[in-house]
Amino acid sequence: MLREVVEIIRCPAELRAEALSIVLSDLAPSQRREVTRGSLDTEAPQGLADEPLFIARRGKQICGAAWGQRQAGNYAVFWPPRVVSSEDSRLALPLAEAVVRELDSTSVELAQSLLADPGTATIDVLQRVGFRYLAELLYMRCEAARFPAVQPSSSVLKFEPYATTQRGRLCQLIEQTYEQTLDCTALNGVRTIDDVVHGYQATGQFAAENWFFVQTQGTDIGVLLLARYPQSEDYELMYLGLVPKARGQGWGKQITRFAQWIVRSRKGSRIVVAVDASNRPAVGVYNATGFDTIEKRAVFLRFPTSPSRTP
Repeated sequence: MLREVVEIIRCPAELRAEALSIVLSDLAPSQRREVTRGSLDTEAPQGLADEPLFIARRGKQICGAAWGQRQAGNYAVFWPPRVVSSEDSRLALPLAEAVVRELDSTSVELAQSLLADPGTATIDVLQRVGFRYLAELLYMRCEAARFPAVQPSSSVLKFEPYATTQRGRLCQLIEQTYEQTLDCTALNGVRTIDDVVHGYQATGQFAAENWFFVQTQGTDIGVLLLARYPQSEDYELMYLGLVPKARGQGWGKQITRFAQWIVRSRKGSRIVVAVDASNRPAVGVYNATGFDTIEKRAVFLRFPTSPSRTP
């Protein structure tokens, strides 16, 4: 008896949970729940209804799946195709093609894929649909036991809490801190600063009191952005940036110590941060302030194929 033909289709709402369990099979259950939070609500006007989740289906059986998860800030996370073990692994390529084709029809400025241990077959599929390797990210963590017990004192640096009415000032300052940065340099100029800030604000639980302007002698020289995850009481150090003239003076360590004290004062349990492994000054700062590397991920990027949106 002949096997039914495999078709590549957008995933129907009733099969979302099954499809996501396949495409996210490498994640622990707790990680899957966090990644798919809100995405399985079939009544939600946003979410997967607006995202390219594609499946390979033979009859009523799902053979594989791939997902382009839209994110605040005008970009997408690409979850590479996963094909069930009993099926032809070559189904991965048309699944990936279906997802990126639809992403290209939207306004997303880039798609990224972060993989802990990508195999050669996955890398081959990524490259064949236009992704390129960007960097290795170190995911680092510092437990509250290593935080300073009292507020670090500094006669040089001052920290001014952000107010939402100061968005223009913040965007301008962040743009200045990107000059000559050593962190994922290929991303510079890909998205607007407004989109970047929107993405930061959508990470974790936003609170203006956890964002700071860093000043010296009354002049803005950097920013510190923290995000809270209330389910675990973790905080993420999303961004710490200094303008070029303020670098090389040991201030990164002082700012990180201040961030740790802030998280302690908010009853946080730990801080996590992701940093480009090639950014040795930043890695050195985090090592010196009690952070340990807990995971490494390879970052792959893909830009839209439309010439008007290709940097």
